[in-house]
Amino acid sequence: MEEQKELLEQLIKNSKKQLFFSRITCVSAFVLALAFTVSLIILVPKIVVTVNEANGIIAKTTETVDLANTAIASVTQMSDSITDMGENMDDFITNNATAVTEIMTKIEAVDFEGLNTAIKNLGDVIEPLAKFFRIMQ
Repeated sequence: MEEQKELLEQLIKNSKKQLFFSRITCVSAFVLALAFTVSLIILVPKIVVTVNEANGIIAKTTETVDLANTAIASVTQMSDSITDMGENMDDFITNNATAVTEIMTKIEAVDFEGLNTAIKNLGDVIEPLAKFFRIMQ
């Protein structure tokens, strides 16, 4: 009997220890749950605001990328137009190079001194005629 009494006392002692640790565990779990809840109450609105700002930034970035794509397309089109114009100028110069060369050759062949002398001589001939017609008027 003595042995059973000791066992019962030890069982009661162990039960009290388990009850004490169970209470500590329960209080700790309650404190953790309360801390988690408070953290959520504090953090969730900030997270929502941050997410909304991020969505706004992403939307603006998307608009900027669209504008950049449009600008790049315009620049590409303009570059193509400039390339076409350059090719057309090359064709024009190539096609008219012979004519320009012929014109330059003919201009170089003109005797400007002789032309100036002929113009002077013509002026000398016309001057007396001009005086004559002035007198008749």
